[in-house]
Amino acid sequence: MNIERLENGAITVLRLDGDIDEDGQNVLRMRLMECLKDQRFHVVVNMSDVKFVSYMGVGVLVERLRQLRSQGGDLKLSGVNLYTQRLFRMVGVTKVFEIFESESQAVQACREAA
Repeated sequence: MNIERLENGAITVLRLDGDIDEDGQNVLRMRLMECLKDQRFHVVVNMSDVKFVSYMGVGVLVERLRQLRSQGGDLKLSGVNLYTQRLFRMVGVTKVFEIFESESQAVQACREAA
């Protein structure tokens, strides 16, 4: 899993490339923790280049979402494929995340919410 981090004003964009499997979830967990440590509480996770997400990967996203919201921030997703959308429905987190088709839409939603 490779993760590119971009700063867009007060919003941090993480562009994921690879699977959120056992190794990928650990990388994602650390990168999201870095955002928290850097007090970057508004995060967009671009999943356009993610083909597979494990149940534990969903858990990492939910865990960090709660931590970001506890600091007055949020985590929005973009580019989520149909497989991952089905997985989110199966585990009951579709109402937890705001999901956007494009990164720019997610960034704009973060700006409006901040």
